[in-house]
Amino acid sequence: MNVLANTAKQRPLSSYKAGMSVRVTGFEGGKCCRSRLLSMGIIPGTIVDIIGSNGRMNIRVRSSQFAIGCEMAKKIMAIPVCDCDKCSAF
Repeated sequence: MNVLANTAKQRPLSSYKAGMSVRVTGFEGGKCCRSRLLSMGIIPGTIVDIIGSNGRMNIRVRSSQFAIGCEMAKKIMAIPVCDCDKCSAF
């Protein structure tokens, strides 16, 4: 499993709200899921902007936008970029 250090507050990407920016810390999925995410440029350490979450998660990774299903979003572990209470609240 790919994981960054100091990830005590990590949780699935699907648990974050639209408008937040998060840093990917690792993946919970298998080889196929991990391969798909890596091909989209979603690697541990990457900052992902959440654009919307209405059934699918609309995200921005660098200069590209993607829509991923909620099951795949549950397999991406992330932490908030900001340390404020609003972003850290579960």
